[in-house]
Amino acid sequence: MNLRNFLFVCATLAFGCTTTEEYPAAAPIGSAFSLRAGGSLYDGGKGVAVSADGRVAVLAAFWDTVDFGAGPLVSAGNADAVLATWDAEGNPGMSLRFGTAEHELARHVVAAGAGAWVFGVHTEKELDLGGGPLVPQGVAGTAIAKLDAEGGHVFSMMFPGWLEGLAAAGDDAIVAAGTFSGTVVVGGETFTGAGGEDILVMKLDGKGAPVWTRAFGSANQEHMEVAVDPSGNVLLGGAIRGPVDFGGGLATNAGEWDAALVKLDADGKHVFTKTFGDASFQMIKSVATDAEGNVFVGGLFEGRIDFGNGELRAEDRDLFFAKFDPTGAPRWARSFALLDADWDNPSPRIATDPAGGLVVTGDFMAAIDLGGGQILREANAIFFARYDAAGNHVESRGFGGTKYMSVDGLAVDPSGAAAITGSFYGTVDFGQGLLETAGDSDMFLARFLAP
Repeated sequence: MNLRNFLFVCATLAFGCTTTEEYPAAAPIGSAFSLRAGGSLYDGGKGVAVSADGRVAVLAAFWDTVDFGAGPLVSAGNADAVLATWDAEGNPGMSLRFGTAEHELARHVVAAGAGAWVFGVHTEKELDLGGGPLVPQGVAGTAIAKLDAEGGHVFSMMFPGWLEGLAAAGDDAIVAAGTFSGTVVVGGETFTGAGGEDILVMKLDGKGAPVWTRAFGSANQEHMEVAVDPSGNVLLGGAIRGPVDFGGGLATNAGEWDAALVKLDADGKHVFTKTFGDASFQMIKSVATDAEGNVFVGGLFEGRIDFGNGELRAEDRDLFFAKFDPTGAPRWARSFALLDADWDNPSPRIATDPAGGLVVTGDFMAAIDLGGGQILREANAIFFARYDAAGNHVESRGFGGTKYMSVDGLAVDPSGAAAITGSFYGTVDFGQGLLETAGDSDMFLARFLAP
């Protein structure tokens, strides 16, 4: 679990926006809105997804009693997961609770077509997501389920490890990526880790059955997020700490952590592997693709990193974004100074818009300049920014809670509207009025229309 979600630091409420140039956008769907949900304890959004008609789903963690708009939900014990939806105007839809008397961790959610949602919940116990009890193979696993637009169960299965990412893959398929250790069995096939935490990638059909599974690793630790392009190719973005063969020969790291970008085709066959970094720390935290199959990455780095466009140098632990064409050739890369960043935090999060631009969000402390001028905050805050297909700054905004704030999820719908979710403590204003927590931390959801 990310313990940062339980830390409280002082900040002052602030709101700001900088805009530099025009931005092409499709016809808007719905409205900009923001809302909160929470009880007396620790609640927060862990993932967000959007459908073609602008509906928004949030996978959140909650304790005790919380109303996400469809009536109060009561956790079974410690932390439970909830899948809650809203329409494009912010009106609540369904909210469904999943959990046991132990501690469950909400992981990821994606839209899966025809109004369906696929999500994951990490558990150490037997867990039922609507299709019957699912049991982890080892100490823990991540239960994955698909629900239809009305919340009806379509399938559920147990991923044998820690889920790092989910992506819709067309033809009703889903790709799941995460880490595992020891020996696991998937679809009758046995996989044994090389040591530490290894990478496990599986493609599931519309009934949740494995189509193919791949395992990669070294004696050290690896981490990978996942995206799928319109042709069904699978993009893995993350970091490696030792030599790993993703199918194209041994990829090595120059330092402690090196950023790694891997492309597999729709059948799980290797296309390319790229690593980036020096003797310091470099890590891809999020990966995305656009309608043309271009690949985008966002992450954190220390020292120096070169994506093929020229060397970027970090002042401390800095932020980077980069774009590659479908063959892996570099298109552009940008870096931005951060005063403080946590490797364990999921930010930055990235997504692409209908015009091939990049939308980004993440956490920062005190000040950041994302290309549109400096955004100032007293302490913990989040940023939201857009860049066009060439990497030019379009807009950037900053939001700060009065005591604590962190963002965990980002999604963009076909109109270019973006939704973000996370947790905050105190008060925050996303532009539609002040939100105030009911307890130690609350979930927030904010939706921004395309400029």
